[in-house]
Amino acid sequence: MKLEDLEGEARFVAQNAEHNLQLIKQQADVIDPVKLERNIKWLEMMINLHEHDLAAAKAQKKKARLAGRTGLRTRLKYLVASILTLDHDKHKEGAA
Repeated sequence: MKLEDLEGEARFVAQNAEHNLQLIKQQADVIDPVKLERNIKWLEMMINLHEHDLAAAKAQKKKARLAGRTGLRTRLKYLVASILTLDHDKHKEGAA
């Protein structure tokens, strides 16, 4: 699977995470409690990832002088940086 495909899938999941989180919370009695907690945490992480992705895209557009000047490499760099920052922050919270 290509990196572009993975990035597209992650964006799709992140965009729909809020809706899925609402559905899971509405139907919580149907889902195994252990899986419920894990799924809720994962969906919240995906929502957070989507927010970081949108913020990075907005900052990237702001920095670009002309439309189309930013390449895939730069977009991927921002996406990976936001994921690593999110992961780093979660590790800090766990240690505190």
